[in-house]
Amino acid sequence: MIGFYGEELPAAVESFIEENNIGFVILFSRNLGSIKHAAALTNHIHSLGKITPAIYTDQEGGLVVRFGEMAATVVSPMGLAASGKPRNARIAGRIIGREMKAVGIDGVLAPVCDVNIEEDNPVIGTRAFSDDPGIVTIYAAEFAAGLRESGAAACAKHYPGHGGTAADSHLKIPISPISPEYFFYYCFQPFAALAGLNIDAMMSAHVKFPQISHKIATFSPYFIRELLREKAGFPGVVFSDCLEMKAVKDNFSPDAIVRNCIEAGIDVMCPSHHLDFQEALFRAFLSGAEKGKISEKQIDDSLTRVVKLKERFHLLENRRLVNPAEAEGMSRHSLEEERDIAGQSITLLRNRGKIIPVNANKKCLLIEWQAAKATTDSYDKKTLSPLAVSAKKYLPNLESRVLNSGETIPAGLKSKLAGYDYIIACPYSLNKKMERDQAKAIKQIIKSRKDVIVAATGNPYDIRHFPKVDTYVVSYGFRQVQLDALFRVLTGEIKPRGRLPVKMKGLFPRQFGLILP
Repeated sequence: MIGFYGEELPAAVESFIEENNIGFVILFSRNLGSIKHAAALTNHIHSLGKITPAIYTDQEGGLVVRFGEMAATVVSPMGLAASGKPRNARIAGRIIGREMKAVGIDGVLAPVCDVNIEEDNPVIGTRAFSDDPGIVTIYAAEFAAGLRESGAAACAKHYPGHGGTAADSHLKIPISPISPEYFFYYCFQPFAALAGLNIDAMMSAHVKFPQISHKIATFSPYFIRELLREKAGFPGVVFSDCLEMKAVKDNFSPDAIVRNCIEAGIDVMCPSHHLDFQEALFRAFLSGAEKGKISEKQIDDSLTRVVKLKERFHLLENRRLVNPAEAEGMSRHSLEEERDIAGQSITLLRNRGKIIPVNANKKCLLIEWQAAKATTDSYDKKTLSPLAVSAKKYLPNLESRVLNSGETIPAGLKSKLAGYDYIIACPYSLNKKMERDQAKAIKQIIKSRKDVIVAATGNPYDIRHFPKVDTYVVSYGFRQVQLDALFRVLTGEIKPRGRLPVKMKGLFPRQFGLILP
């Protein structure tokens, strides 16, 4: 599975696909200019090779959606679980799958089956449904079923679990020092369940569990062959996570990467960025096969699984071309369903002063952080941030202020805080550092205005850095439907109905959420 840079398929990449019959292509935001353009691009890719390449993308919902606001985002997995209705996960999978199929995407690299047992996890967070393996299993199974109902292939990730790490495999090898007993209960359980349901594919994680295997999971025969294939009985395709992540590329040569993937039992190797590295891996693989270091039986076994996957989604019958105009018409076709699910996900955790719902006509100051704006795909520096745009729909007398992460409240702003009827601080965090940086300003605000409303638009864990705050609400993400739902709750247009799908030590139990009369 290869990726490339740019909105057009480079000639060299096209030749690489054609000459070597590359089986899979992954698309990222960098490849997607518009829905019409994406449909034309997938048509072009589908025309290549002896056997039609399958096209995948990460459209998990919420934080990770490669199409941004152009296509269905619904809400994050954690937001889906906060709604308390597994059916919402199936609906979300169906909506996303339908729109992806319309634009020519064959498979979605979701659901995320990681159990977020580490609050300081820098790469999973709201991408996980919960910190409880039972909840993760239920919602992941429903999301996968929704994808399949729409005709899109599903892929559980990141096997055997990235939820217990405090490091990001994009940057280095994450170490999870948990015991085998802890691993089998918290990490392995959802993947074993999805294997039993014959999910189409799974994607490995570049995580090391030193008490279980001395190799990262992607390279471990114990994790892939013994646990996944033999113990869980998984018959489908196993993809590697991106082999250009620093956890792999900085520590292993192309020959070593190929050798380790083959020994572990990976079916599809995924270098998703640079052609020179993709060619190096391909040469290493071809050389290993020609010299007999890679058995023909293993190649045949993997090929059989790949062919069965492509047969299931009709990629062997004909070249699957889509109509760009029809694809554009399908885009955000189910927006009202997305809005409804988002409305069910907003979770009110504190309302000690009974400030929520606010009086929408009073003077309000919205404080946000540059990190939130920078992370939002649809942000345009010439306009207000998406957060302020959503807020102004419901709070006409709103002023907006953007701070840098780690910045204290400027003296000029601090002197004006008393002049507002309401202050709404909207931190956005993915990790503990972001939480701490933004918490510096929030703590200052709390000293001046104890009645501040803090609305977490990223991970729900921010409150651990200012645990005495009186008003705290969580949206589990910053997508437009989530932000609209947040301000609908704050202004009383809808009631908060969400329940926290993770526990916060010393603060809130799992399934906690205030319901207003």
